[in-house]
Parts: sequence; structure tokens; C-alpha cells
Amino acid sequence: MLGLRNQGSLFSMVGVDFGCQTIKAVMVSGKPGRYQIDACVEVATPKGAIVDFQLQDIEKASQAIKQLLKLLPSKGKFAATAVSGSNVITKVTQVDSKLSETELESHIQMEAEQLIPFPLDEISLDFEVLGPNLTDPTRNDVLVSAARTDSISGRVSALQDAGIPVKVVDVGLHALGRSVVSLLPELVEAKSQAVCAVVDIGAVSLTFGVMINGEMIYSRLQSFGGENFTQSVASFYSMPMDEAERAKVQNKLPPDAEMDVLAPYITLLIQQVRRNVQLFCSSSGYREIDMLVLSGGGSLLAGLSEQLALELQVEVVHPDPFTVAPKLRTEINKHGAKYMTALGLALRSFIPCQI
Repeated sequence: MLGLRNQGSLFSMVGVDFGCQTIKAVMVSGKPGRYQIDACVEVATPKGAIVDFQLQDIEKASQAIKQLLKLLPSKGKFAATAVSGSNVITKVTQVDSKLSETELESHIQMEAEQLIPFPLDEISLDFEVLGPNLTDPTRNDVLVSAARTDSISGRVSALQDAGIPVKVVDVGLHALGRSVVSLLPELVEAKSQAVCAVVDIGAVSLTFGVMINGEMIYSRLQSFGGENFTQSVASFYSMPMDEAERAKVQNKLPPDAEMDVLAPYITLLIQQVRRNVQLFCSSSGYREIDMLVLSGGGSLLAGLSEQLALELQVEVVHPDPFTVAPKLRTEINKHGAKYMTALGLALRSFIPCQI
């Protein structure tokens, strides 16, 4: 059900992204390359429902999803959702290009025992052939993705209990990459070999990925996100966490917060991103990245894009899904970075997938 391979039929799906702070949904209409966003909605994630990316309380999550679906202009028939965090492993491996599909499946199954640190009877496994390896054209690069089955089943149960069947469970970073490509099509035009880093800053984590020609070839997860900034605000001003979060979200921080709290946090954030770039380059053989894409609710800090570009000496892009949703852009009047993963899931509506 990870739905990596492009086979089967098309379904109109609502993209549902389970976050630690909010659950987000996106609906799209149109066709590949010419779509529009019809709705972006979110509800608060019930306390304790998601811990370490794992859905702990299906009933609470299901009730929240029922509220979420009521906010949509029309009820979607099917949902596409994603698993992420430490419950997901993605690896790129190389295999003989002459293998038949049956031989390839058997080979991946055997290799997964070495690649995946979970017992195989506890995971759902999928793979996608990316194309010939750049240094050895006789071998294909194959993206292998595995997720803990209980992580998948929890999300599926919560959505189905809320009244919406699940057609696709994707990998969160792959969904994010899909939305990046939809908003920055130049990344795949003319078989671009530009090395594009993607930095998604969520509430409790920073996900670093690297894309080449629209394919995600590298990923790394860190426990660092928007909550770190909230904790700094709460500590510096002796505020309760919920009060600090409201002040942050509503842009009502004390006047001196920019120097006392925001600047040190951004410095630390840039250090995390720089370290991720260095780790990728040292392990991959690439000398540098050509572009950095920012995403996630934690990417909306004032001045972050400019400082990253200055410190890393790289082009930084901050795509906004609302550029293809003029009406929503007017109504919501905010940058849509936090909806990027949900958008990528909704875009599965335009991609044939194995059901």
C-alpha cells in the first residue's frame, strides 16, 4: 500500500497529512500539470494522539479527522496519506538492469533483509526503479521503501473509522518531493541533474532530503523543529508552552524577541542544515548542492530564507502552494508551506497507482 509504483487506475483523493501539532487536508482538481487547489484545511492533533510519529490513539485521531472532513467543501471519496519519521526507511540500491520484474522483486526482498533494520514480517515493502546508474549503466538505481506495518494500519484505521477509505499510503518525503516538483517543474525539465536539497521543518523534526531529476535519493531525519523555538520563548520569558506557542503563531512575541530568541534559534537551525549538507556530500560523492527548497510550518520564520542563502551561498526557494490557489491565497492570506506534504498526497489523484 506504500503505492510507489505507477500502475493501475486514477482516483480522486484527499491528501491527509498527520502532523504532531495539526492534521492537514488538501483537495485538488484538474489534471496533471494543470491543477488547482480547491481546499486546504487543518485541525489540532489531539494531545497524545501522535507520539514519535506513531499514532497512539486511533479513536481520538478519527474524531479529529471527522472534524477535518466537515471543513472541506465536499467530502472526498478516498484518502491518500503518508507515514514518516523513524517508522520509515528509504534506501537507493543498485541492481542488474537485465533482471525481469519477478527476479527484481525476489532480489529486493532478499536485499531488504540487509537494508532494513526491522524484521521483514513487521514491515510493508515497496520499490521503484529510478533508472540507469550514472557510473555503471549496466545497473539500475532502485529506490526501496519500507514502513512498519503498525504505523500504516493505524493511519488507515483512523481515516476509515472517520468514513473515508484509504487508497494510498505514501512516504511523507516522497509526497513532499511531488509537490516541490509540481511547483518547480524546472527541476525535471530537460532531465535536469541539478542537486536540490529539500528542508522540511515541522513541529518536532527537521527532514532533510535531496532530489535529482525529481527523484528523492537521500533522506535524513533530526529531532529539531518549531517546538525548539517555542521552548526557547517559554524559557526566556517564563511563559507556559501553550502561551508561547500562541504568541509565536500569532506573531505577538515581545519586541526584543527577535534578538534574544529568534536570532540564536535561526543560527542553530542554519548549523543543522549546513551539517546535513556536509553529511550528504561526504556520503554521496557530490561536491555541493545547487538549490535548497524550504518547506513546513517551521520554515515561515522571517528572514530564514535570506540568511540560509547568505550562509550557505546557495539559491534558496520557498515555494507556496497557494500560487495555484488564488482564491485561497486571498482568503487565508498566509504562505502555504505547511500544506506541502498534504498537497503532494492529493496529487496522487493524477498518478496511476497500484490499489
